[in-house]
Amino acid sequence: MENQLPLEKEIGGVFEKFPSLPDNVKEILVQIAPWGAAILAIMGGLATLSLVGLGSIVSAVSVGVGSYGSVWQMWVNIIALAIMAIMAILAFTPLRNRQRKGWNNLYYIELISVASSIVSLNFVSAIIGFLIGFWILFQTKEKYS
Repeated sequence: MENQLPLEKEIGGVFEKFPSLPDNVKEILVQIAPWGAAILAIMGGLATLSLVGLGSIVSAVSVGVGSYGSVWQMWVNIIALAIMAIMAILAFTPLRNRQRKGWNNLYYIELISVASSIVSLNFVSAIIGFLIGFWILFQTKEKYS
């Protein structure tokens, strides 16, 4: 029996009754997954660097103005984005080789994304991201060994 990731069984159970994608669509998704991870890594890295600079300015202004609520949410999102970008870099080669390690990284990226949306109180984004992201992820799981 393979090792289960945190919440993998529970989340996978949600999608058992969802419609299944055709095998050729799954194959296409698996083929483009490494390149999607590469794009996420590049764009996420650039966005993180940009937001860290902007975040410093916003934090300084917010302290002067007295608005604290959104600043911590912003920093949570910046940190989550940085972690997702790093994990996407780590996922590229295993995804190209169709290794389970690559799929695991995508799973963690999706978990972090949903958690970040919840912490930011973006519940609609969290629900839509959860349903679409994990549905596609669990559709392609069988393609990784």
